[in-house]
Amino acid sequence: MADRERSRSPDPAHADAPAPADNGAPADNGADAEGIKLYVGNLDYATDENKLREEFAQFGTVTEVFLPVDRSTQRPRGFGFVTLATREAAESAISKMDQAQVDGRTIRVNESRPKGSSVRGAGGAGGGGGFNASGSEDVKLYVGNLSFDTQEGSVRQAFEQYGTVSDCFLPTDRDSGRVRGFCFVTMPAKQAEEACAKLNGYELDGRALRVNEAQPKGSGGGGGGGGRGGYG
Repeated sequence: MADRERSRSPDPAHADAPAPADNGAPADNGADAEGIKLYVGNLDYATDENKLREEFAQFGTVTEVFLPVDRSTQRPRGFGFVTLATREAAESAISKMDQAQVDGRTIRVNESRPKGSSVRGAGGAGGGGGFNASGSEDVKLYVGNLSFDTQEGSVRQAFEQYGTVSDCFLPTDRDSGRVRGFCFVTMPAKQAEEACAKLNGYELDGRALRVNEAQPKGSGGGGGGGGRGGYG
């Protein structure tokens, strides 16, 4: 959480004086005080702040662009955040830019949520038969339908949007050494639940991922439905 050595660029037009409303839209009408922050995923590593600002400025005033970089390599991490001044502008950007092509990549755009905010009321502290029924501190997720070309770094990058990835394991074929088209990702329970909800069906390297809670082999896990991954 403390990796602040990231590329962050406030809008130069805001440096000295408040900018007038652009494109005929009122600058603050209907906006949160901080604006609306959007998550932009699946970016090409060559995509920079100026390119993002240019793409999103067509929908309204861009107040901030933020591209996280890897702490050790200082390379971009393949995703970023764009803050727009009004909700109207943000919703328009989501509808037009989600699945759009930018620098040869099909990007994902949605409203950024604070880490740890729950997307479903399944409750991570156990009880019932929902997500993490055992109340474990960390949850292992099964990630299926991977492309054979997908690397561990790409999987980590996708899941790190939602929290800390403590382990990412891509099984390989014993004879050929090739990946087997699925993997396991371990994250803190709340973050894993959000990642599961948001990334099930997410397109990575041309394949729609199947993401669910991994079940230990031999567990009775819910009537054998739908390709839950077993491990152990």
